Order: sequence, then structure tokens, then C-alpha cells
Amino acid sequence: MEIHNRLAKKFSAQSLAEYAATGVKSVPGALQSGSVSVIWSILELQDVFGVAGPIAEIGVFKGRLFLLLCQGLNEGERAFAIDIFGQPPGSDQDMLTDFGKNLSRYGLDDGTVDIQTVDSSSLTGGDLTGRFGGQVIRLFSVDGDHGLEAVTHDLHLARQAICAGGIIIADDLFNPWYPTVTEAVYDFFKAEGKDGPDDLEPIALVAANGPVETGAAKLFIARYSHAAKYKAGLKLLNQADLKHCDPFAGFADIPTFYFDGPPQKHVLDDSMGQILEEIVTGL
Repeated sequence: MEIHNRLAKKFSAQSLAEYAATGVKSVPGALQSGSVSVIWSILELQDVFGVAGPIAEIGVFKGRLFLLLCQGLNEGERAFAIDIFGQPPGSDQDMLTDFGKNLSRYGLDDGTVDIQTVDSSSLTGGDLTGRFGGQVIRLFSVDGDHGLEAVTHDLHLARQAICAGGIIIADDLFNPWYPTVTEAVYDFFKAEGKDGPDDLEPIALVAANGPVETGAAKLFIARYSHAAKYKAGLKLLNQADLKHCDPFAGFADIPTFYFDGPPQKHVLDDSMGQILEEIVTGL
């Protein structure tokens, strides 16, 4: 498996690495080094697996995680930022202004980002599809209202929006400040029928590795068609920080990662790509 992307990247691999290592600290928000490491890996794995398309986040605040997702964009791809920016929506102009400044600082004031000032709880899947111009999303972060119904609603929005190789990032799992988030995630996977998660399964749990005010655990969710490949890739690129694989929410073999220190991962070069290809071929 040769490590190259047939699509031109908007940002270089070095730019992604620099944002993961240092740039992320310059943007206000709650995002810990473990989550940065795994998202960094996923962005590279999507290139290898041929997964392309826009990214989206509900609850961007001032852009710390959103900008990390944008570092993985290909030329011509869009990024959708959904936030209320105050209550009533749009009333916190300082937050919106700061978000815009951070976009400009990282070269994203060129029309790449579509800012949607709206309460996601008011949207249906059809509404979101319309706002995305009919495009399907490859990486969708859910970090909006942390109430039980709101989280459940946003997870279903993301489920309907992601592409075959898309991933949902569920924020603040096991956060003691927001126990309803964990409850909503469990309810989401336990639901059946039209309210069930269809063909989704967890692919990684990244444990919190800092004070609660700096962030919490994140759960990464993918479709069955790509879940095994993603799990294999994450185990390979983050093997030094893989703690164990256990059942979670009714699914077997979910890798749990804990990172002690700054963001880190194995370099996904041609040699590592060959190992990944051998593993994926055997799945």
C-alpha cells in the first residue's frame, strides 16, 4: 500500500503535524492530546483508504478541534461549522469574531468554511443535507448541547450525514460534568428499529488524559464497511498508547487508547503502509 493521496491536499503533512503539536494550543477550547493524536491518525488513514469529502462540526466554539479537522481537507472540499454562537443564536458576536480570526490565521478565510449559525436541535436530517448542498460528510464532530435529547438528536443527524467511510466523533464521553452525554451515547447504540444506529459501530475510545476543564474522553464511530480497517489502522499508528480492547455498548474488540504526553503517532510511510495493507487484506 503506497502512501499517497491522489487528491491535492489543501494543507501539507507538515502543517497538519505542526497544528497537532503546537498550533492547537493557541486556539481556545477543550481538546486533549490523546484525541488530537487519534484524529491526526484518522485524517491520514482516510487518505489511504480513499475516503474524501467535506468535514463538519456541531459546536465549534472558537475552532480548536474544527481547525484540526480542516488540516486534513483536500483542495476544493468544504468545511461546515455549526454553532449557535450565543443564545439567542448569533448574539455572541465576540465568539463569532474570534472564530473568524482563527480561520483567517490558518488560511481558511477563502470560502472553504461555511458557518451555519443555527441551533442543531431545530434541524432534521433533510435540513442538514440541504445545508451541506447534498454532500455527504467524511468526518463529523458532535460537540453541541450536552443535554440528553440534544446529544441523541445530533448523533442521529451525524449518522444520516456521513458517507460510507465517514466517522462520527462523539465528545465528552464519561465527562463528570456532563453525564447525560454518556447516557445519550449508550441509548443511541441500544436503540432499535428506525431509531437504531443502523450500520454503525464504535471503533475507538480515547481516554481523558488531563483535567476535566481541558477535555474528556471521545468515542469514534464508523460504518461497518470500514470499521475493521479503521480499528486496524489506529492500533498500528497508535500502538504505543493502546491499552486494551474490550466490549463496549454491545460491540466487541473496541480499542481504548490512553496518551501520556503530547500528541504522537507512528509515521504512516510506505513501510508502515505495507504492514497496514497486509493487516487489512487479512480482515
